[in-house]
Amino acid sequence: MSVSLLTELEIAKITNTLTANKDVLKFVESTELAKERSKYSYEDSANTLARAIWYGYVANITAYNLQYKANEKINFDLESDEYFNSFQDGVNTLRSLNYNIATNDGNKFLEDRWSNLLRDVAKKFYVEQEVEHPNYIY
Repeated sequence: MSVSLLTELEIAKITNTLTANKDVLKFVESTELAKERSKYSYEDSANTLARAIWYGYVANITAYNLQYKANEKINFDLESDEYFNSFQDGVNTLRSLNYNIATNDGNKFLEDRWSNLLRDVAKKFYVEQEVEHPNYIY
């Protein structure tokens, strides 16, 4: 297990791709976290998901810095108009982000309610693709 640092563009593309999908937003809206957030902060499901991804980005940098004694800076302006070429690319990168919020020895840097939201979205919308392996005769 190693910690990979996702790029700022990847984080922005995850956010743009997933918050543009109505099914994802409907799913996020049904979660306890989103219900709580909308009740107290008037935050909609797109903002809740974007916040969770942002927190994941910060946790990823923190885990990376501690794991490798690095000093990667947190960028507070992750604006981009780019999207992943496919929705599944966004989901796969979200799965990678959620995996990379912890150091090799298991220290996680994102509160469970936020990491659970990221995990639940990825789990709900991930489609496993079959990989065909050639059948060689030797």
